[in-house]
Amino acid sequence: MSILPAIFTRRSLRLDILVAFGGLLLITVLVVVFYFYHSSTHVVLMLSDDLMEQTTQTVINRTVGFLTPVAAMTAMSSRLAANKGMPFSNPAGWDRYAIQALQTYPQIAMFLVGDHKGDFLLSCRQPNGTLATKFIRRSRGRRLTTWKYWDNDFRVIRTATNTTDTYDPRTRPWYQGAEQSRGLYLTNLYIFYTGEKPGITVSAPVLDSNGRVLGVIGSDIDLHGLSTFLKSLKIGKQGLAFILNEKNELVAFPDPSRMIDRQCGDQLLCTVKVEELQIPSITAAFKEHKLSGARRVAVEVGGQRYLAAFRNFPPSLGKDWQVGVVVPEADFIGTVEKINRNALLISLGILVIAALLVVLLARNISRPILLLAAETERIRNFQLDSQLQLHTHISEIQQLQTAIDRMKASLRSFSRFAPKRIVREVVVKGQETLLGGERREVTLLFSDLRNFTGFSERTKPEEVVQILNDHFDKMVQLINQHHGFVVDFLGDAVFAVFGAPERDPDHARNAVTCAIAMQLARRSLNEDHPRTRQPCIEMGIGINTGPCVVGNMGSPARIKYGVVGSAVNLASRLESFTVGGQVLISGATRQAVAGRFVLAGPLIALGKGMEAPIHLWEVRGVVGDAAKTLPPTVPGLTRLAEPLPVRLRLITGKQISYRAYEARLLQLSPAGAELLTELNLETFAPLQVEIPGHSGESFLVDAKVVGEEESSFIIRFTGMSATAAEAVQHWLA
Repeated sequence: MSILPAIFTRRSLRLDILVAFGGLLLITVLVVVFYFYHSSTHVVLMLSDDLMEQTTQTVINRTVGFLTPVAAMTAMSSRLAANKGMPFSNPAGWDRYAIQALQTYPQIAMFLVGDHKGDFLLSCRQPNGTLATKFIRRSRGRRLTTWKYWDNDFRVIRTATNTTDTYDPRTRPWYQGAEQSRGLYLTNLYIFYTGEKPGITVSAPVLDSNGRVLGVIGSDIDLHGLSTFLKSLKIGKQGLAFILNEKNELVAFPDPSRMIDRQCGDQLLCTVKVEELQIPSITAAFKEHKLSGARRVAVEVGGQRYLAAFRNFPPSLGKDWQVGVVVPEADFIGTVEKINRNALLISLGILVIAALLVVLLARNISRPILLLAAETERIRNFQLDSQLQLHTHISEIQQLQTAIDRMKASLRSFSRFAPKRIVREVVVKGQETLLGGERREVTLLFSDLRNFTGFSERTKPEEVVQILNDHFDKMVQLINQHHGFVVDFLGDAVFAVFGAPERDPDHARNAVTCAIAMQLARRSLNEDHPRTRQPCIEMGIGINTGPCVVGNMGSPARIKYGVVGSAVNLASRLESFTVGGQVLISGATRQAVAGRFVLAGPLIALGKGMEAPIHLWEVRGVVGDAAKTLPPTVPGLTRLAEPLPVRLRLITGKQISYRAYEARLLQLSPAGAELLTELNLETFAPLQVEIPGHSGESFLVDAKVVGEEESSFIIRFTGMSATAAEAVQHWLA
């Protein structure tokens, strides 16, 4: 055999890597350098477009953020005045309110209030940094103007009055505009007489219950802050950004002194239009923009090319404003040639460095392959918790590592759907899971959220799923900690078994302990709802112990671990008897945990389809452990001064009886009541109670009998409206 064929048939991996990567790197570097040389200018201009686009959006966002809070505060102030009364009846309180508004929003130059009578309240900033308020009040045909000057501690340091002030807010555009629009109104741009700065006024009407205008509240917004922001923007080396209104007047400009015309005829001060700015590049760009209607334009002025971009403000601003950006093209492409030279040198350096890296890669490629082989052996032994960290830049090895990680994640996920013991046997033995089961005594636990169906109908599906996931996550953690196994999720209910798949001689005790922990955890989640903003949801739990068939069930195409038997049905039935926060256990479970828990009972119930009554016990806590004690089923019962007459109707299945029976409430709490009636009510019987309101109306409350006293019954409220809850609070007050 010749040497040449041997080289091609038995090449080393390192040689293949060196030749392949070396050749590809050389070709890549040449192509990149050539392409970069011919396209860099185009790329830079595209980037300049993106920069100007981002700049215009940034200016819009800053402007909206500059104006919106003041508009919201002004609208809120008008509503406050409508509810609490115009400030002229309590000028002292509104003085503080207006001054606090000025201190909170530095962009507000003046806070204005005027009413339909011509009375006027003004708060403004003084040149020395202090604040002043002006109050004009009309009385018996006379006008009295009072100025108050305040220090920073809200103390009046000086007062002045006069009767010659002729200012009438009703004649001003900010008042008339809000009065006519009957909503939030923004004036046109004008120059503030005090301060000689451009600004606008945002105002809102104060409406009475009949829609009549009682007055108008306004805020003068000093736009100088926007000009300061535009000055801080760096757009190339010489780029400028500016804001225009619908009249082409400058709303904001990096040099505020250019925005005011001091020689404008009869008026002392006037705004400046963009055509009067005397900056040729901006004037030419704006003219081209108006003629072409294009958002992006390019113009040539004085032998230099300029790029410009214009963008309208969103309609939500309430004004037809636009922002413009003008930048010399040389600011962007002046360094392109220098970049081209540097790119060539850098590419050659990268080629040398890459060649060295290829040598190192070829030498070290065998080590990660061996590590991956060892990881697959650990997976075969169901050791899924190890984390393999490979420091490699080889794509194929990264893909292989990713595939192995996904396989481990899949096996871990599979173990969440099936018992780990079964998954481990499948992986270790390499045999398929077979159908089959065995008879075993286990403890079954059913939990279900109360009134969650109605809540889910009023809530977005995404929020419902998130709330359920948070609830299930906490409940599953507790079930796993107490050696239980979640068989299924049934809507908002959880079905768990204790004593299977893994045998547990103490399965009944673990199930009851777990139920107490679940109720305490659910209560803790409810108490934390002001922070989490999740609703308060109650849960009922039923537990039964008995023989069942446990194992792999289904069909060869779809297998799941299941539990079957009459004990399952009884556990589900016990859960249906519960109210929120309650844990009920059967007699079999009580016998299995005798002496370990504080129980109340027996309670006797006869459910639909049952041949004989069943005895139930309510779990109150763990013997000797006060921290694991559940609150009363109906907490906080308060004896009423006089029995409260109510009417009740019996509920059979899903049918509410038309006949109403007279009854009285002896004790009452937000959660339930003690009911006195001549009817012989069964424990767990559902009722509908008609509770009177304090104004003669009545409210319907769903309830369930949870206990029996010597001559009365204890009922737990299971569903009520907000107005019914207010009625209950009224009788408790």
